[in-house]
Amino acid sequence: MKTFLLVMLMVVLALIAVNRQRIYMRDPLATVTKNDVKQSGVQVYVSLSGDVLLWQDGEPGEYRTLVQAWNWMPGIPFRLTCLRWMACLTDADHASMIPLNWNSNSGKGKGRYDPSVSMTGGKVTYMDADGDTMRAELR
Repeated sequence: MKTFLLVMLMVVLALIAVNRQRIYMRDPLATVTKNDVKQSGVQVYVSLSGDVLLWQDGEPGEYRTLVQAWNWMPGIPFRLTCLRWMACLTDADHASMIPLNWNSNSGKGKGRYDPSVSMTGGKVTYMDADGDTMRAELR
């Protein structure tokens, strides 16, 4: 039994080492603001490379937004596998996603969409599809 558990532990550690750029761990102490108003119910997940996944579900306005450090373009991930409230796994190191675009109903979306992404140390700031400023402060 000990041998089996040791082998299983080694397999799990090998999978984590191989997929380390694709794994997003939840940051339970992170805060999210929208136009400087604190948002409740938004879960923040962070990858080893500093990419950030914001996830709000169960309420009107449900969304999943991924901001990756390699391209600084917020988007909706194509494929996301999650253990609820713990961790998520994307389909690749550079996750395939649908980039955000202006929401035609917002009235703010005139011209080309510029997400104005800023990723520094413990903060990620971007403009969502409605033209609202989203900020995630990591702990």
